[in-house]
Amino acid sequence: MDARIAIAGGDPEDLPSLYEWLVGEDELRGLVRISQRPIGQTELGSAVDLLTVALGAGGAGSVLSSALITWLRARRTSAKVTVEAEGRSVTLEIETLRDVSALLEQVLGTDDRHDTDRDA
Repeated sequence: MDARIAIAGGDPEDLPSLYEWLVGEDELRGLVRISQRPIGQTELGSAVDLLTVALGAGGAGSVLSSALITWLRARRTSAKVTVEAEGRSVTLEIETLRDVSALLEQVLGTDDRHDTDRDA
């Protein structure tokens, strides 16, 4: 499974910074690549604006989840980080980090509980 990470707003250096942060994690080294978003019908081209992380067995999803939250807390940025995997997505912001941690784990498949347990 691949997780796609997009950053909206914030500083133009946020994406390169996040890339460097993620490849600094031993468990993610070699799994992170810079990608391009598909070109929309009204767009002339596509900028490099996505990170793709190959997730598999071995806990890479948990490492990615923790690394994203730590990076965002350390940045003091107004950026919004959207993580998408297998048709599910969640958007992270400094103000909502506490609220979205469980959702991020669900998107990345790192939470072992069943979906019905989350509604309780």
